[in-house]
Amino acid sequence: MNSAENFLQNKQLGDQPAKQASDEPLQQLLTRPDIWQLASGQRRPRTGISTGYRGLDALLVGHGWPRAASTEFLVDKAGIGEMSLILPTLAELTRQGRMVILINPPHIPYAPALVQAGVQLEKLLILHPRGQRDQLWAAEQSLQSGACGALIQWQNREAPADKDLRRLQIAARDGDCLHFHFRPGSCAQTPSPAALRLQLKSDGEQLALHLFKQLSGKSGQRVHLARNPDLVRRDQPLH
Repeated sequence: MNSAENFLQNKQLGDQPAKQASDEPLQQLLTRPDIWQLASGQRRPRTGISTGYRGLDALLVGHGWPRAASTEFLVDKAGIGEMSLILPTLAELTRQGRMVILINPPHIPYAPALVQAGVQLEKLLILHPRGQRDQLWAAEQSLQSGACGALIQWQNREAPADKDLRRLQIAARDGDCLHFHFRPGSCAQTPSPAALRLQLKSDGEQLALHLFKQLSGKSGQRVHLARNPDLVRRDQPLH
C-alpha cells in the first residue's frame, strides 16, 4: 500500500468519530416528542400510557397519554370531576412507587375517594408555590428531576408565556414525566406547545371531552366519560 492509500484510509477512519459526534445532536433532536418527523411519523410506533378509558385510548395516537410530554386540559370551571380523567393513571403510577406531585390545586383533594380509586397517598405530594415565577420553577424542577411519575399543575390568574410552556414541555421530556396542565377554557384560543390538548365540560353525570389538538394525530373528536365529582372538597377551597 503506497503512502497515498495510507493517507486516504487514515483520513476515512479519522473522519468517523467526527461524523458520529456531529450526528448526535441530530439524533437528540429527532427523539424529541414535540417534533414530528413528516417522513417517518407513520412508520415509528409511539406508545402512550393508558388513560384507563378504552374509548379515549382509541382516539389517541399512542393509545394513551403521550409519554414525557405536556397534556393540557382546558376547563372553564374547576370541580366538575376533571380529576376523574387522570385518576386511573395516577393510581397505577403510585402503585409502581412513582411520585405524583400536585401544584396549586384549587380545592383540597378528597383523600377517601383517592384511596378508593387505588391512589397510594404516601406517594402524593402537594405544593403551594407563591407567585407565577415560583410555580413555574417548582414545576420545571419537579418535571426534570427524574423522581416524578406525573405532575399535575393548575394555572393561576397569570397565564404563562409561550417560552415558559416550552420549558415545561422540555422538562417533561428530559425527566420522562407526565405533565398534566389544567388551564382556563379561554386558553384554547392561544397556541400551545403541548402534545395533547383536551377541552372538558360537565354534561350531566358525564364528562364531555373535545380532542382539541394532538401531535401526529387527528383532532376534533368528542367522547363522553363517567366522572366522579367527589374527588375534591368544594367547601374547602385552597385559594
